[in-house]
This record gives sequence, structure tokens and C-alpha cells, in this order.
Amino acid sequence: MVTSRIEVAPFGAQTEDAGLLLTWPRQAAPESNLVASNTWDLDNYSAAPAVARDLFRITAGAYLADTAVSKPPVSLHRNIELTAHVEDATPWSDETLTEVAQLLHWLTGDAWTLRIRESAANVTFAVADGASRVQLLSGGLDSLCGAIIGLRDGTDGVRFVGHRDASNAVRHAQNKILAAIEPHPYDRHELFIREASLRKNHGPRSRSLMFVAMGALTAANHSAAELWVPENGFTSINPPLDAGRGGTLTTRSTHPYTFHAIGELLRKLNIPVEVRNPFSDFTKGQLVAAAMPELMDANFLAATTASFSCAKGGTQFYGGDSNHNCGLCVACVVRRASFIGAGISDPSLYDSELLSGENLKSLVKHHWRDIVTLRDASLMGIPEEAVLVSSIWPPDTDLDGVLDLVARGLEELKRVPLPSP
Repeated sequence: MVTSRIEVAPFGAQTEDAGLLLTWPRQAAPESNLVASNTWDLDNYSAAPAVARDLFRITAGAYLADTAVSKPPVSLHRNIELTAHVEDATPWSDETLTEVAQLLHWLTGDAWTLRIRESAANVTFAVADGASRVQLLSGGLDSLCGAIIGLRDGTDGVRFVGHRDASNAVRHAQNKILAAIEPHPYDRHELFIREASLRKNHGPRSRSLMFVAMGALTAANHSAAELWVPENGFTSINPPLDAGRGGTLTTRSTHPYTFHAIGELLRKLNIPVEVRNPFSDFTKGQLVAAAMPELMDANFLAATTASFSCAKGGTQFYGGDSNHNCGLCVACVVRRASFIGAGISDPSLYDSELLSGENLKSLVKHHWRDIVTLRDASLMGIPEEAVLVSSIWPPDTDLDGVLDLVARGLEELKRVPLPSP
């Protein structure tokens, strides 16, 4: 099997000169082949420990490598060797690098080999404003609900973190959300490969690890002990809707084991941040209901409508709008079910409901497998043993609770009308 070799280095650093080189901008490096809102030096995070900055650099390098290497059409498995530059190599033993590589394997299904090179960073220490908590806010409906709930108790010092790539839909959603949550700080970070021809794998599974590392870095920088990653429990469990959709064939970005493994890694690296999902026992409908009435108030209605859940996108190829949710992929149907389950009128714009004629027929045909899978799973259920053997579970997991949550999520799905493929 071919091994893809990628190095992510600060612009101008000494490199191995092998494979694909991605250069992270520094202050005077507009020639970089990456778009990045933060320089490689991460000087804005000088109050965080160097190991937290380096964890972000490594996981960001993995995200970029994941983006740059296409998935084989049959096996979907890749061998990726990543060389990432860090400012302090001391904490990165073979053991800790192996733990990151294993996390990446868990999330992507690929075999990862991680190497590091030490490069000097220009970091001048500065005290950062304190924060009581940091929350990830991606532009999706779940994180928007989490933001509403997180602000409800009047806690001072909540800070939000988002990531932007080349997707216009995510930018559109985040802009609407920013307007709704102001004046609370919302740090939206750009990082992606500049040249579209080099972005060969869309929707890389490693993005979630980079996003959590960005959140942990922000929390450490602002002396916040807690990082929220809001996601409904049904999606987090990622039950195998059919035999071809388990594990990394869909996503494990917020799976309970993912949080467990990240927590163990942060402890070993002495990064004093607890990562948790406060909504791990909720279906998406319960999470939407918990965010009411603010979710549909005038201040948040535009953000709710613009929030982007779609896993597929690309409806513009069928006459749709790239800022709309498609309405037929698994993520969109779970979203539609959440409003029905919460007993709320759905303000979302779905191209499956706006298109007609041949455009609609083409969109339905494109999503025929999603439609059939969702219909079969909601009507016939998922065998309990299929759910339990689909993943590794953290110690002391309430497996009866897992099965109950899956059953509740499937009950919500039953209520969504689906077209005939």
C-alpha cells in the first residue's frame, strides 16, 4: 500500500524535503500554501503551556494531511506519515505520539505514523483574560443549542471557539451565530489548504480532534478548567444504521470513547482542561427542546435557520443553495426529526423541500441509500449486539443507557416523512 508522506512546517523552517510540504504562515510569509488566521507561533496563546500549543500544531497537521490525501474508492484505508513541527519536543515521547496516532486511527480508520521536529517559536508571554468555561461552537444546531444553554445561567466569562475551512455554508452559519451571541467572545479560526486542487478528501474525520485541541488550547490560555463539546447523545454514539455505516465509515467525532481517550491524553500531557459533553444523554430532539424558548426567539431565529448540519452539502449541483441543508442525508434527517420531536416548527431551509421537478428527482436519487437506510433503521430498529460491538466503550459505561438512548433516537426518526427513492 502506498504511504503518503506529509510535513507541516512553519514557513522558512528546515524541512525533510520529502513528500508534500505544507507551510504554516508566520508574520512575514504570505507565500504559504495554507490559509491560517493564527501564525504557527501561536503568539496569541502565550499564556497556555507550550505543550498545549504543540498539541494543536500536531492535530492541525493531521487535519491538513487528512485533507490532502484522497480516500481509496474500495478499502478507504490509507497509510499516512506526518511530520509536524513543535516548539518543545520534550513532552512528546514515543508513548504520547502513539496515543495521538491511535486516536487518529480511531477517528479516521487510517494508519498514522507521527514524527516531530523542533522549531523555535516567537512567543512573548502576555496575561490573557480569564474565562469560566470554553465551549466549541461550530455552526451546527447542537453547538448553537449548547451555547444558548451555556449562557442561560448567567455565567460570566464563557468563551466560544469555532473553526472555519473553505465551506461558505459554515461561514454563513457562524456569521449569523456571532450576531446572536454578541458580546460574548467567539474566536473563529481559519485553517485550510489554500489550493482547492490539493484538498482531496472533503469532510476529514480528523477535524474533530484538531477542533478539541483548539478548544483545550483556548481554555488553558484563559485559565478555564472546562471545555464543553455540545452534541446530542444519539449522534455521538453513532449507532450503525446499517452494516456499512459503523465506526469510521460515518463519524466518531464526539463518541464517548473519543472523549475518554482525549481526557487521558490531556492528563498525560499535564494540560489542565476537562473535556466533556453535557448533553450525552439527550436525543437531538431533547437538546432542541432544552434550548427553547431562546432558540426560536428573534435574537436567535436567524442563527437557528442558518445553522448547518448537513453531512453532504453540494445541493447547488441540483439547482439548490450551498447555504441550505440538503434535507435527506442522515445528519439532516436527524435534524428534521429533532424539531418534530421537540414539537417545534422547523425554520430550516432544506433543498429537498424547496426543489421540484428534475432537480428534486436528481437530489433524491443522489441520496437514495441514505433514505433507504433511515427508513429501514427507524422501522426495524438496530440489533442491540450491533450497537454494542460497533465501538470501544469507556470504563463504567452504562450500556443499558446506551441502548435506551439509541431507541429514543430511532423513535424520533420514525416521524420524518421521506420520499421514495
